[in-house]
Amino acid sequence: MGNETLASYGLNNDTATTATLDQLANEGIRFNNFWTQPVCSPTRATLLTGRYGFRTGIGRPAGGIQLDDPPPLPAWALSNGAPRYMAMGAPLTGIEAIDRVRPIPRPGLDLDEYTLPKAFDNHLNYKTAAIGKWHLGGINNGAVHHPNLVGFDHAATLPAGAPENYFSWNKVVNGEVAGTVGYTPVDKTNDAINWIAEQEDNPWFLWLAFNLVHTPLHLSPEEGWQSDSPNNFKSMLEAMDTQIGRVLDSLSTEVRANTYVIFMGDNGTAATVISPPFSPAKSKGSVFQGGINVPLIITGPDVPNGISDALVNSTDLFTTIMEMAGINPVDVVPEDVTTDSVSFLPILKDLNTPSQREWVYADIFPGGFIGIPTADYAMRNHRYKLLRNNLEEHFYDLQEDPYEHNNLLEGDLTEEQSENYLALKQQIETLRNSE
Repeated sequence: MGNETLASYGLNNDTATTATLDQLANEGIRFNNFWTQPVCSPTRATLLTGRYGFRTGIGRPAGGIQLDDPPPLPAWALSNGAPRYMAMGAPLTGIEAIDRVRPIPRPGLDLDEYTLPKAFDNHLNYKTAAIGKWHLGGINNGAVHHPNLVGFDHAATLPAGAPENYFSWNKVVNGEVAGTVGYTPVDKTNDAINWIAEQEDNPWFLWLAFNLVHTPLHLSPEEGWQSDSPNNFKSMLEAMDTQIGRVLDSLSTEVRANTYVIFMGDNGTAATVISPPFSPAKSKGSVFQGGINVPLIITGPDVPNGISDALVNSTDLFTTIMEMAGINPVDVVPEDVTTDSVSFLPILKDLNTPSQREWVYADIFPGGFIGIPTADYAMRNHRYKLLRNNLEEHFYDLQEDPYEHNNLLEGDLTEEQSENYLALKQQIETLRNSE
């Protein structure tokens, strides 16, 4: 889900009703220039490791894990004898079309990577849990045991990119596969609420990943989640918002006041459901703004209310979350591990703090490390953005052209534009050649 999906971002007037997320935006900081990776697994890997995909090899969705079929759909999930969902996807183009014709192995996150839950391990009695979508495991890295092997004390996850069906799916609890029926977001929320309650007064870190609003698109089964939306996308957003509200309402006033809440999208909206000002041609799976500029809203102890235009990357959550918990990354991250994470905790303490970054970066590539040389990639500074899409360069002035209609390389560059183009090009080369 991109920035256009939430009313708090004010990009269009046709959004779902998201009272909980609106309230979070009214309480904390809404970031306008937060970049993730163009698809889900790479973004999740950057969060866990603080490292770009060209370092971890996660440039596309991780390979699947073969599980038994889930249980039959319950009767209440049927409408006129048909499942209450529809699978929708954008036409295959670029890398996805190549993958379909010539399948390329897609590795999961290597178990040797240093991860965020490892930093929490044995620190101030913190307990950690991963609940919901995972999509980083594969047959060569622990399969269904992967969330626990990378450091989470407790894991109740869906291993693939989406559930087999939102009303009947396979859930993996600490390596044990359990066929489950119900409604996936409600089940995840119940798991989260119960796990938090079990922690009592001990500190905790919860990674709660909703599959919403990923395909298969469906009409959510509860009263009040049925917006006038022909593809059910807004219904799914409203269901997610309601479940986030349930989790937050389960916290006592004292606990909530002492809890950082981080809400983010993991990539932009899919082409079939994206809304203006973004276009289907520049949506999820691409390094255009519609594919990588997503919501980030944070509340927590002493976090002021306001809007930040600071440049923030998904890698930055790695060190920022550590510092929220009082962990010094220098003390825990091995010296031989190169990270790309820049803490933006100073901005969460003082909204007037300048951006901690001069640029942000994103990329997408197939097949582990072998696809890196021909990757699509993008980098922006505070005004200009240089990207490569299908090996063709584009250069945009995001101040004058925030939705990338005018490729400046199709005309003559001014002296300022030329300087920024060359600086970004050099920075991309330096970054991608770094150890």
